Amino acid sequence: MKELRHYFLTGVATVLPLSVTVFVFWFIIVRLGNLFRPLFRVHPWLSHLPDWVAAFAGFLLFLIVVLLAGWIASGIIGRLTLGWLDRVLRRVPIVKSIYSSARQLTDAVFVDRSSLRRTVIVEYPRHGLFAIGFLTSDDRIPLADGRRAMFVFFPTAPNPTSGWLALIPESDITETSMNIEEGLKLVVSGGVIRPTDIGTLVRPKP
Repeated sequence: MKELRHYFLTGVATVLPLSVTVFVFWFIIVRLGNLFRPLFRVHPWLSHLPDWVAAFAGFLLFLIVVLLAGWIASGIIGRLTLGWLDRVLRRVPIVKSIYSSARQLTDAVFVDRSSLRRTVIVEYPRHGLFAIGFLTSDDRIPLADGRRAMFVFFPTAPNPTSGWLALIPESDITETSMNIEEGLKLVVSGGVIRPTDIGTLVRPKP
């Protein structure tokens, strides 16, 4: 029985990551591919394509559209057009709040990767609890009591694009030797993927 249990757990550890990876890619391909499914119904021959072929073709078409959008946006005319569209969307009520938030998020994740400075550990939200966070700026904000504080972003697991921002006194922030990628892996995995001895990564306060 012990051997069977060992084989079963080993099999789960082997198959589960592969299954999750295949499922995620399948989900992305099908969802994005279905966006262009109506286009294939225009031509009689294309309307008879199997579902998986139509989904994969739609996914390839989506990638082509994204590449074309990036190519156009990189040109002078594209930058001028997008700049004008950006100004218009930022002035439309309701739309501007959604667009501005989405724009800031995409710029931080895909354009300005330096928006996350360093991985830190803070005793937050109360004493006795420690949270993984990221400095979003090197600026020190002077507080009324004379202390200096820094902005720390605490992402949620397993979705690091959401979270909350806190202004933490600099004396309460402990830097680590983890880089941004290691810190994000730690958060996204919910602590499953972590350094062998995370305690040694905490740098002592000067």
